[in-house]
Amino acid sequence: MERLKTGIPGFDEVCDGGFLANSVNLISGGTGTGKTIFCLQFLWNGISKSKEDGIYISLEESEESLMEDAKPFGWDFYNARKSKCKFLYIPPYNIRDFESVLVEKISKTKSKRVVIDSISSLGMALEDDFERKKSIYRLVEQLKKLNCVAILTSEIPSGTSISAEGMGRLSRFGIEEFACDSVIIFHYAGLGGLSDRAIQIVKMRRTKHARSPLPMEIGKNGIKILYGKKGYM
Repeated sequence: MERLKTGIPGFDEVCDGGFLANSVNLISGGTGTGKTIFCLQFLWNGISKSKEDGIYISLEESEESLMEDAKPFGWDFYNARKSKCKFLYIPPYNIRDFESVLVEKISKTKSKRVVIDSISSLGMALEDDFERKKSIYRLVEQLKKLNCVAILTSEIPSGTSISAEGMGRLSRFGIEEFACDSVIIFHYAGLGGLSDRAIQIVKMRRTKHARSPLPMEIGKNGIKILYGKKGYM
């Protein structure tokens, strides 16, 4: 199947080469677990390695703040944003048909890589669970028609267990994981002293992927997934 390589060291190797083409993927985790870094690295690798334009739509953090977050890793979005990567801050409150606004912005840029950070903020702006569910499913459905690979982020409690028995909720509202093609959870871990962070690919449709928690480190070049050649499944 056609796939889009994230370019994040170790990640593509444990999920058959990357995200499925025309897919919508959920990144969940607590505050400070590395979700934003993963998203920025995903966009930067697109414009620097694959010549794929990107767009980062933030519902929480300003464009300036996000580009400053990227600078310590050597990702200079200031020079890239005019032609290759767009950053948009859109406050979700007091906007009707918000998913349509997002899709319109993405369609205009014709971006191949899309980040929406976060779906939690979008859902909180809606009045009830029924409207929230409809909005999330409509957004995912429309994103799949735009010939892009999208990442949605969602907040969950930082202390969520990495064990299958203690996993609990995979997203803020318990809706997102059913609508999206893949679900990747970011944890604080402490796996045998190897790392204080880990990721777990809980779901990835039509993909042979690693299922156990994988140690992750954040270094000067961004995120790296640590895995052995054997036994990571």
